[in-house]
Amino acid sequence: MRIFISYAHEDTAKVMDVRRALDIHEVWFDHRLSIGQEWWNEIERQIAACHCLLFLMSPASAASEFCQKEIETALKLDKPIAPVMIEPMDIPEKVRKFQVISITDGLSTENTAKLLNGLFEIERQIFNPMKQARGHTSASEKSRLTISDLYFATSNLRKKQMYEQILNTELQIAALNLEDIQHVDAGEVALKKVQQAYEILRKPVFVDHSALSIRAWGGFPGGLTTTFIVPVGLNNICKMLQPFDDKHADSISVIAFQDGYLRRKFVGIVPGEIPPEPRGTGYSWNNIFIPSGFTKTLGEMTEDEMVSISSRRRAMIEFMRFLQGNYELV
Repeated sequence: MRIFISYAHEDTAKVMDVRRALDIHEVWFDHRLSIGQEWWNEIERQIAACHCLLFLMSPASAASEFCQKEIETALKLDKPIAPVMIEPMDIPEKVRKFQVISITDGLSTENTAKLLNGLFEIERQIFNPMKQARGHTSASEKSRLTISDLYFATSNLRKKQMYEQILNTELQIAALNLEDIQHVDAGEVALKKVQQAYEILRKPVFVDHSALSIRAWGGFPGGLTTTFIVPVGLNNICKMLQPFDDKHADSISVIAFQDGYLRRKFVGIVPGEIPPEPRGTGYSWNNIFIPSGFTKTLGEMTEDEMVSISSRRRAMIEFMRFLQGNYELV
C-alpha cells in the first residue's frame, strides 16, 4: 500500500521510526528541504497517488499549517486517513471520524503490531475484491466471477475463517487430497496444487502453501518444509545451522489461483533469522523464526503481533488486488 506521511518538522525523529516499522509498505514523506509552488505541487501529486494518508498526530502537527493543508487535500480526494497519535493530545476535529492508532509510549512490539493491524484494516477495505477499484477496468469489461463459485482448497478451518474475514465473504471449502510435488520453490508447489484442485473441481479455486527458506542452505527446505521438519525436528534444524555464520531465513507464503483461463501465484515474504534454539509455543516452524526488526520468535508473539507481520497477509493483499482488478465479483 502506498502511504503518505503527514508530520511536523519537530517530529522528524519519530517519523523515521514509523517509516522503519512500515517497511512492508511503499512510504513517502516530505523532507521539507525547500518550500515553494513546485514543492506544494509535488505534495499534491504524492497525496493523489497514495492509498492512505498517515497523519502523525502531535501538538506540533496539529498546529502545522502544512499538515492541515495536507489533510484537507486528502479529504477532498476521498483518501482514507490513519491518525497515529505519538503524543497525548485532544483529537483534531478534522480526523475525529477516523480510528486513531495510539503509539504514545513508543514503537514497542505491541505498538508496531497495533500500527500494522490498523493500516491493514484500511488496506483490506481499499483492495476488497467486492468493491471496484478506481481507474480500473469497468465491470462490463471484466470477467464475471460468482463468489459462490470461488473455492478454497483446504481442510484447515482456521485458514477458512481467516480468509473469509479478509475477503469479507463466505467461501466454499473443498477438502481435497492434493499431492505436494517435491520442489524447493514453494511457488511451484502451490501452482501444481492449484492445478490439481482445478482439475477436480472445474471451478475457480485457490490454495495456499507456506515455507521456510534458509539462505545458507540455498533456500532449503523451502517448498519441502513440512516434509523436512517433521522427521528432523526444530531443535535439530537450529543445531544443523550452527556451523554457518549466515542465519538469515525467509518466511514465505504463496497463494495460487486458477479459473480455467488463468493460473497465477501471489507471494508474501517476511525476512528474518533462525535462533540458536527453538523458543515459544507456536505451531509448525514458528518457534525457530525471528522476523527482522524483532527479538521474539513468531512462537513467542501474541496473535496480534504475529498476524501484523504475517507473510500470508502480504500474499492475501496481492491476491485481493488481482481479484479486484480482473473480476466482477457477484
